[in-house]
Amino acid sequence: MRFRVNLQSITHAFISTSLVISMIYAIGSCYSCSRHDSETNSDMLRADSVIAKQYDSLFVDPDSAILRLARVQQRFTDSIAFYRLELYKSLSRVVVGNWTMVDSMRNATWRFCQGEPESDALHSLKSLYWNHTAVILINCHGNRDSAIICFNRAYSELLQAGDNSRKELIPICINLADAYRLKGDASNSSRFYRRALAISDSLHSYSENMSIYCGLGQVYSDIENFREANIYFDRAENIINTDTTGTIDTYSRYHFYISAGNNFYFQKRYADALEVFKKASKLSDMLNVETHFIADVNLGEVNMLMGNLDSAAVYLSHAKEIYQSLPKDPVKSFYLYSLLGHFELNRDNLPEAIKYLRIASADSAYAGPRYLALHYERLRNYFSRQGDFKRAYRCLTRSRHYLDSINNNAVRNQIAEIDMRYVQDTTKLHSNLIISQKDDDMARMQIQIYIHIIISIIIASAAIIYILVRRRRRIEKEMQLHSLLVSQRLANMRNRLSPHFVFNVLNRELAANNEGINNLVSLMRKNLELCDRYTVTLAEELDFIDTYIANERPALGENFHFVKRIDHAIKPDEITISAMVVQIFVENAMKHGLRAITGEKTLLIEVTGNAGAICVVVENNSPHNAPKHILDSTGTGLRVITQTIQLLNDRNRSKIELNINTQPSTTAADQDIWTVTLTIPRDFNFQILSKQPLR
Repeated sequence: MRFRVNLQSITHAFISTSLVISMIYAIGSCYSCSRHDSETNSDMLRADSVIAKQYDSLFVDPDSAILRLARVQQRFTDSIAFYRLELYKSLSRVVVGNWTMVDSMRNATWRFCQGEPESDALHSLKSLYWNHTAVILINCHGNRDSAIICFNRAYSELLQAGDNSRKELIPICINLADAYRLKGDASNSSRFYRRALAISDSLHSYSENMSIYCGLGQVYSDIENFREANIYFDRAENIINTDTTGTIDTYSRYHFYISAGNNFYFQKRYADALEVFKKASKLSDMLNVETHFIADVNLGEVNMLMGNLDSAAVYLSHAKEIYQSLPKDPVKSFYLYSLLGHFELNRDNLPEAIKYLRIASADSAYAGPRYLALHYERLRNYFSRQGDFKRAYRCLTRSRHYLDSINNNAVRNQIAEIDMRYVQDTTKLHSNLIISQKDDDMARMQIQIYIHIIISIIIASAAIIYILVRRRRRIEKEMQLHSLLVSQRLANMRNRLSPHFVFNVLNRELAANNEGINNLVSLMRKNLELCDRYTVTLAEELDFIDTYIANERPALGENFHFVKRIDHAIKPDEITISAMVVQIFVENAMKHGLRAITGEKTLLIEVTGNAGAICVVVENNSPHNAPKHILDSTGTGLRVITQTIQLLNDRNRSKIELNINTQPSTTAADQDIWTVTLTIPRDFNFQILSKQPLR
C-alpha cells in the first residue's frame, strides 16, 4: 500500500522542477504483536486492506474517506493498527487543509509510540509518522531542510524494522530525492534516486521504477543535461505505456506528463510539449480543479509560443476562470497574470498587458529566478514599445541577472552530479576489487584488527567524553558566576540608563522650548511602548501615525495637507489589528511620494466599515516615477507586512485583502495618486501573533 500526498502549489512549463511532489510510503508486510492482546497480524492486514481500498478517495473525496476509515477504526482499541488508520485520516485532513486536526492526530500517534515496547510493527508506525511529518513541513511550512531530516528518521526506523521492510526503503529514498530536488540539490537528489533504483533491482521489485525514472529525468532536466533527461523520461513512459493492469495511479500519470512536458519546453520542442500537456489535461478531468488549472496554463503558454493565439486565448481564459475559484496563491497569481501580460503583448494590446504585468509584479517576491527572468523580459518588451528605453534597459539588466544566476547554478549542479557519480562508480569498483582478493586467512586477520580498533576507539572515546564532561561542568560554573556578576552590575545601572528616564529628562529640559524635540521624544516613547507588541488597537495605530506626521510636518512645508476621516460607527479602541500594518504605508507615502513633491502634498487616511469588515485607505500624491519604489521594493517594512498578512490568512477562514492602486493625477500632469486599501474582516483572529514572533 502507498502513502502519497500531492503537494500541488503550482507546476508550469518554465520552472525546472514541477512543484507537484508525490510523497510515497510503503507499508510493511511483516508485523509484530504489541502489548495489547487485541492486536494481531489479522488486525494489521484488515486495516491495510481498508487503506488500500480508500487510497484514491483520500485525494478525490477526502471527507468520505475519513468517515469510512473511522468506521473501521472503531474495531480496534489503542493499538498500532488503530494509529496507522489515524495517520491516514490525518492525510485526508492535509488534503482539505485542516491543520489543527492534523497536528492533534500526529501528536496522539507519537504519544502512543513513546509508550510501546520495541517491535518491527512499531518501527514501521514510527517511520510512517516521520514520513507524514515531513510531508506537512514541506506543504504547510515550506521547510525542506527539516523535512529532509524527518525523511532520514523514517529511513532509519525502517532499517530497524527488519529485512522484511527493505522494500519500503524504496519509496523513502524517493521521498528524500524529491525533497532534495525541490531544494535545488541535484547531486543528492540523483544519489537517492539511484539508491532507490539499486534497492529495487536487488529485490526484483519494480513497482516504483516509473517514479524513479521520472525523478531522474527531472533532475537532469533541471541541470539542462537533456540527453540524460530524455533517456529517463523515455524509460518512464515505456512503463506507463506497458501498464495494462492499472498499477500506476492517475496522479502519477498526470505528474509524469507535466514533468515530461516541462522537459520538452526547456528544449524548445514546443510541439512535443503540447502533445504531452494535452495528455495531462485529459487526466486532470479525473482529478481536481487545481490540476486542471496547471494543465491549462501550460497549454496556453505553449500554444502562444507556437503562434496559436486563438487556442492560447481559450486555455488562458479557462485558467483565469478556474483561478478565481481557487484559494489565493501568490505563486499561481504571478505565473498566470505575467503570462496573460505576455499574451496581450503578442496581441499588441499594451494597456491590458501592463495591467496584468503590474498585478504579477505585486507577487514577484514569491516567484523563482527562471520565471522572474521571463517576467522582466516581458516588461522590457512593453517599455521598449512605449519608448521608455531607460526602464526597458533596467528590466533587461534584471532579466540577464536572473538568467546568469540560473546558468551558474545549473553548471554547479552538473559538476556536483558528475562528481557524485564518479565517486560512486570508483567506490563500487574499488570494493569489488578488494572483495575479489580476499581469502579466509585475510578475513580472520581483518576481524582481529577490527576488534582491536573498536576496543581502542571505545577506550579513547570514553576518555574524551569524561574529559569533555568535566570541562563542560567547569565552564558552566564559571558562566553562572559571570552571569551573576553581570546581572548585579546591570541592576545597579538600570535606573540610570532607563529609556523612560532619558525621555523624562528630554521632556523637562527641551520640550518647553522646542516643539520638534517634543514631537520626536513623543514618537520615540510611543515606539518604545509598542515595539514588543505584535497586535495593537486601531486607536493606538492612528495615534502613533498622528505623532509621526506631527514630527514630519515641518520638513514637508506649508503645502502639506493631512486629512483623517473615521466613520462615526467605527470604534478604533475596540478594533485589533497587526502592529505597523497602517503605519508602514504612511511612512512609505512620506518617503517615496510626498518628500519628492515640490507643490501641493496631500495625505488622506480614511477608516470605514460595515457589518462584515473594516476598510482602511491610505491615499497620497507622488511623482510620476514613484511605482518603481513600490513594485521593486525590497524594504523590510513592506516585506514584514506582506509576510504577516499571508501568515494570518493561512490561519483564518476570512482573509485580509491588500490592494495597491495607482492612477494619474487630475490636477498635476507629472504626478500620480497612490491608493492603498486594506480590508480586515471583523471576525479576523490575530491570536497567532501572540504565539510566535514575526520573521
